Amino acid sequence: MKKVLLFTALAAALTAGLAQAGEKLVVAATPIPHAEILELIKPTLAKEGVDLEIKVFTDY
Repeated sequence: MKKVLLFTALAAALTAGLAQAGEKLVVAATPIPHAEILELIKPTLAKEGVDLEIKVFTDY
């Protein structure tokens, strides 16, 4: 749980300063746990004006 909160705070802090209104952020991730974690921060980023698109890859 601590990792999820740390990752959420880190991602929000890094993207909040860079976001402009209507900015789209595309992130590639593995399904578990990375895509799940990104789904958790998606609403927070939306409040900051960032449209997060998560591309899930299973063949790495």
